[in-house]
Amino acid sequence: MRIGGVLRLVLVATCGAAAIFPGVGRAQVDRPLRIGALFQLIGPEADYGRHGAQGAKLAAKEINERGGVLGRQLELLVAHEGVPTVAVQEARRHILEENADFLVGVDSSSVALAVSAEARANHTIVLFTHASASSLTGRACHRYAFRLANSAVMNARAAALVMRDKPAKRWYSIGPDSDSDRGAWEVFQTALRRVKPDALFVGESWTRTYTADYKEALNAALEAEPDAIWSTLWGRDLVTFIRQAQAFGFFKRVKFFVNPGGASLAVLVPLGEEMPGGLWVSTSYWFLHPNSVENRVFVNGYRALYGENPADVALSSYSAIHLLKQVLEEVGSLDTERIVERLEGMTYRDPQGSKTIRREDHQVIKDVVWGRTSKSDRYPFRILDDLVVVPWKDLVRSGEETGCRMERP
Repeated sequence: MRIGGVLRLVLVATCGAAAIFPGVGRAQVDRPLRIGALFQLIGPEADYGRHGAQGAKLAAKEINERGGVLGRQLELLVAHEGVPTVAVQEARRHILEENADFLVGVDSSSVALAVSAEARANHTIVLFTHASASSLTGRACHRYAFRLANSAVMNARAAALVMRDKPAKRWYSIGPDSDSDRGAWEVFQTALRRVKPDALFVGESWTRTYTADYKEALNAALEAEPDAIWSTLWGRDLVTFIRQAQAFGFFKRVKFFVNPGGASLAVLVPLGEEMPGGLWVSTSYWFLHPNSVENRVFVNGYRALYGENPADVALSSYSAIHLLKQVLEEVGSLDTERIVERLEGMTYRDPQGSKTIRREDHQVIKDVVWGRTSKSDRYPFRILDDLVVVPWKDLVRSGEETGCRMERP
């Protein structure tokens, strides 16, 4: 068995103690345990990548200061994920040369699918911390891939439940032109019809990534006279859209704007006070929820090290590194198949609370938090008010719905 990894080396978190683990196909002598991390570190979505890398580095720092994992220090290899073809090239190089033991991260869904296929070919465990494409834990699922963040299906079903009792009947969609985003719109429609049978869906606009001008989409939406907008725009695209829509007077003409990625700090912080109040938004993790000791310790530690609040991907990458430590100490070796077996169905805790990784598709299941954007006297950006916590039991797909056919040894 070969333990492989993906990524171009950008930085080393730490190095140190050596050990040889039982159950490994090749000896791991005189080197730390290596974890490859892949994020969007350059370009329009670099805020996500920065937070993802920082969360992983904070976890590695904490673990190494407490003695590492089974006597070995963690060495974190962080790289820019780029486009799918670049990610695959890096995967092949580092599987053969860098010998990372695990992979974490990935912001883009298209990159995640490419990296997942490479991890599968090399029997390398990958923990996805951001990419939300439903197919990642659906048709493209496999034994070595796990996701620790919300899926697009979870987000869409949660949004429908939040909107169930709101006075919005006519819906219009504005989102990126991708299979994943079109699929999320279909899931939202199905879920909303289930709880609100009189809902009407009056149109849709699909835009290219990094669109500079949303005037056409805005005009088309207003011509359809919707009560509410469903949008899966995220990152820089959402920031651009919000600014243009504000100038257009768009949010004064629709009752509700619903977006599953709008509560990411990678969106709220760049917009600052430009973000309108009253929009319904969500994210995989909101740094002010829950109000628990564990979450406050994480947020304060992150602030102390980086001078900013943790975004959603910071928590999931932080959680991924700590989860690997827990699993390795329980298994007692780097035996890939034993680690997979332990991860399947595993319940663990992180600063957000208790979570479980489903055995049938390797998707984490957890509650999803939505809220309305609101002005804050404490923060220079909009925060979430009127929080609605949607329980995970109302969000997960059945095995038949996922299309996942998980291989077994």
